[in-house]
Amino acid sequence: MKLTAETTAILKNYAAINQNIQFKQGHSLSTISPQKNILTIAEISEDIPNTFAIYDLNKLLGALSLFDKPSLTVGEKQLTINGNGSELNYVYGDPSMLVLPPDKTLDFPDPEINFKLSKDTYDACIKAAQVLALPELVVHGDGNKIFLVATDTNNDSSDDFRREVGTTDKEFQMVFKIENMKLLSGSYDVGISSKGIAHFSHEHSKLQYWIATEQNSNYNG
Repeated sequence: MKLTAETTAILKNYAAINQNIQFKQGHSLSTISPQKNILTIAEISEDIPNTFAIYDLNKLLGALSLFDKPSLTVGEKQLTINGNGSELNYVYGDPSMLVLPPDKTLDFPDPEINFKLSKDTYDACIKAAQVLALPELVVHGDGNKIFLVATDTNNDSSDDFRREVGTTDKEFQMVFKIENMKLLSGSYDVGISSKGIAHFSHEHSKLQYWIATEQNSNYNG
């Protein structure tokens, strides 16, 4: 088995969410943050032949980087990586010791807020938050327009940076911590429920995220 560049990029993104991961038999990857406020699922082109767990995904990615075009063999107790005339045996982790997403399909509420989030807008707001040291991204509806805002909701005199992303006849403020906004670069279809869950669906790949909003979020429908 060889990993595509797209799958490798997804794994690098997942490593920033949780160092633990379980590769399940089939064509999908999934992970959940240790705080269980970020869940993500991706469909991949590779066919994973057997289920196995990895304790430190960053370490595995580092091991793969030792090879130019690594080939992976899924064994019973270890992953064998071959390439450049070299071989590396990487031992699996114990699934019972890892933070893993639930096996069952979760039932998420329908969203009341919907908009398209372009890569340019998302990247600009994240960069502004970093430059201005702002801890939050807020999806703000004023009864007319929807904005994505980098700000600090706990500071009345906070700087803010905003981009218009859609229209609405509702008023709301859905708050996300910057540290939870770990989306793979790209454009997304976004749906947010007043019950506190946001769904981000990548426009060009079968990659989805569900991210919890903060307690100071509000929706006036």
